[in-house]
Amino acid sequence: MMHIGRIIGTAVLGLLFFAFVALDLVLFGLLPLNSAVVTLLPILGLIAGGALGAVAARRREGPSSAEAAQPAP
Repeated sequence: MMHIGRIIGTAVLGLLFFAFVALDLVLFGLLPLNSAVVTLLPILGLIAGGALGAVAARRREGPSSAEAAQPAP
């Protein structure tokens, strides 16, 4: 079973990180405030963070009991 809390937590962190990056790009004058990229970056962070959280949750589970009971060739 996947850990939903890990997925949601990393999705929120991705959202905040990419929102910070978008804000920095606006403050340093690399992007205008009305650019679509400023809106798309946090959404991309939400999706990427959720995907990384799903990978981390799947990786942390380890092998199932049926796979662990079989001897390696």
